[in-house]
Amino acid sequence: MKLEELTTRFLGRTLTYIEQIDSTQMEILRKIENKNIKNGEIVLADIQTEGKRNTW
Repeated sequence: MKLEELTTRFLGRTLTYIEQIDSTQMEILRKIENKNIKNGEIVLADIQTEGKRNTW
């Protein structure tokens, strides 16, 4: 699916992919603190070293 075909107004319009990170939730909190986050932004990672649910 192309980004233009999304029917949502905000959720998923901005995707941030990081190969390896401590925690996607912690990254979102850092982005909020730095005022560097967009409404509906999603952070994805292949590997989380400190994620709460890193045992999928």
